[in-house]
Amino acid sequence: SFSITPKNASNSSRIVINPDMSIDVSVNGSRRSESNVPESIVSSAKRHIRVSSDISLAGQVTRSGGPFVNSGPIPPKAEQTTTYTIIWTVDNTSSSVSNAQVKSSLPPYMKWVGKTDPSTESVSYNSVNGQIVWDVGNMGTYNPSNTHRRQISFQVSLTPSVAQVGQVLNIINQSTFTAQDDFTNQQLNSTLNALNTRYSTDPAYKDGDEIIAI
Repeated sequence: SFSITPKNASNSSRIVINPDMSIDVSVNGSRRSESNVPESIVSSAKRHIRVSSDISLAGQVTRSGGPFVNSGPIPPKAEQTTTYTIIWTVDNTSSSVSNAQVKSSLPPYMKWVGKTDPSTESVSYNSVNGQIVWDVGNMGTYNPSNTHRRQISFQVSLTPSVAQVGQVLNIINQSTFTAQDDFTNQQLNSTLNALNTRYSTDPAYKDGDEIIAI
């Protein structure tokens, strides 16, 4: 037995579209019969393998960047409202995908503000269970020389309680990106861990900004 690991195409400047490979393996040997006469044995196998695309979901929380103006105290204060911008970015490498969708949900103490950018993207929010769904739809391949990467921003607000003082709170729960590979017909998925008030990728962030204050 043996295994083959395809190269990671997510960081490549040259994307191979619809990658596939053909494997042809043969084994031969000699077997001695009862009459001690050598007998040649040959066995072979051929396989044609299609390699699925590599999809990925990235996300960040920002206060000073993004398309929206955020407000409220930093660090967040009990019983006062602070807004944040969440940015999702989806990538796709080697083959087109369809029915792409990102799903997540807000914790019960978070609120959906209703601002999304760009407005042409299909985003829905369920106020009953806090679920957010981004219907990405069809996606081509991405590399640094083209523009098939997709991104969306939306704004949420946090009004912490006195009981949450001293804590670091999740702003959005784990997110999942799913899509159907058009070349291999495989279901693909990528997950993003929950994002919290420690928005350290923002250049305006400093230590302590993530902890709920009184």
